[in-house]
Amino acid sequence: MSETPVQTAYPRDHVARVTLDRPETMNAYDETLLRTLVERLEALDSDDEIRAIVLTGAGDRAFCSGIDLEDMPVTPEMGFAEYEAGLGLFQDVVRTLRTIETPVIGAIDGYALGAGCDTALACDVRIVSETAAIGETFIDVGFVPGDGGAYLLSRLIGEARAKELIFTGRHLEGEEIVEWDLARECVPSEELLETAESVAAELTTQPPVALGLSKTLINESADVDLETAFEHATRAQRICAQTDDHEEAVAAFNSDRDPEFTGE
Repeated sequence: MSETPVQTAYPRDHVARVTLDRPETMNAYDETLLRTLVERLEALDSDDEIRAIVLTGAGDRAFCSGIDLEDMPVTPEMGFAEYEAGLGLFQDVVRTLRTIETPVIGAIDGYALGAGCDTALACDVRIVSETAAIGETFIDVGFVPGDGGAYLLSRLIGEARAKELIFTGRHLEGEEIVEWDLARECVPSEELLETAESVAAELTTQPPVALGLSKTLINESADVDLETAFEHATRAQRICAQTDDHEEAVAAFNSDRDPEFTGE
């Protein structure tokens, strides 16, 4: 067992790979993993050298199999305030993935079930292996998606299809995940990390400030009215207009060359 349940590597320039490292539990969530993952994501988001993150799970059995039944942060015996705080640990993971400006590419191999499914859905881009299985399995234990699954799934694939998956607990596997518009592509397991890291590397060539603000605008788009969206877009555009990267993009266009962005 690793000393820390989250491992970080830097496979390419400006790319961090974050690995949920509890393979003996199929990377199931306990309190330590939940807290450590949020801390690691926030730290990487604050690192100016990191422009994209790949999130994956250790081993080939699971990306994240959901909650660790041997070490549960929430139990039925808890009072409401304690239960709310425990469930909030899972919600913090989804909240962090959605609110950090650094784009996150989910590399999903094996099971992504329950809370693990919601973590995958909160990533900005998903690449799955041929053996991946994604499922909102809360209904199987008499639960609702407690950490954002109903919110995320309906936005990604529409209300009717989200209801079908949540009401039945059905697993989507391999290419089927792509067919349901929940992943960009499906690749053999041995190609998964290379593919995800290539997508991440492609994003690192974009101006980081504009990329991060674009993520924010997209993520809030279903929750604000058009006038508010205009207001936020104007503010974001003004910020971008004052960056060195905007100046570099214009200069590169006028010189017919590729721009070199610094994140400034």
